[in-house]
Amino acid sequence: MPFLPPTRVLRDGAPIHTYLPVVLRSGHLYAPAWPVVAEFVDRIIRVGDRLYIYRAGRCVVVEVPRSAHRTLAQLYLPLAATLRPLGDDVRYAAAARTVEIRTPLAALAPRLPAQPNPLPRVVFAPRLAPTPRPHWNGVPLPRRTPLPATAPSTPPNARAPLGRPSPPR
Repeated sequence: MPFLPPTRVLRDGAPIHTYLPVVLRSGHLYAPAWPVVAEFVDRIIRVGDRLYIYRAGRCVVVEVPRSAHRTLAQLYLPLAATLRPLGDDVRYAAAARTVEIRTPLAALAPRLPAQPNPLPRVVFAPRLAPTPRPHWNGVPLPRRTPLPATAPSTPPNARAPLGRPSPPR
């Protein structure tokens, strides 16, 4: 898999910055799924050996070898074959070493749902007040609160001396 000389990927004229190079293999350009391909899509979902790539109601399914347990940054996808079914125009200028990707304006327009989302259900549960954090400000001082104490008339384990009666209680 030969690497191209430093190749810039442009999205509507603005560069997409990545440390991972674009790769040329058997006449097709391959780019890392993240950040290059992820810039152009709404979401990417991996299920088993397939990647489901969504944008604007369209879906592209890309087969990935099951042995390729890699992150999206390590996974290379065919750039043109992935983005053209989503409506993008992909062109490679070898003289300028740039990949120019044009997205139609309809895909960039904000999409409103056909039916507005229902209001969230209101749950009337009281919020717990956060426990105040103790504030430590130096050496602890001794306790100054007097503790109630009553002296017993006799210690609890004391025995009365022999020959003398024990005191009344």
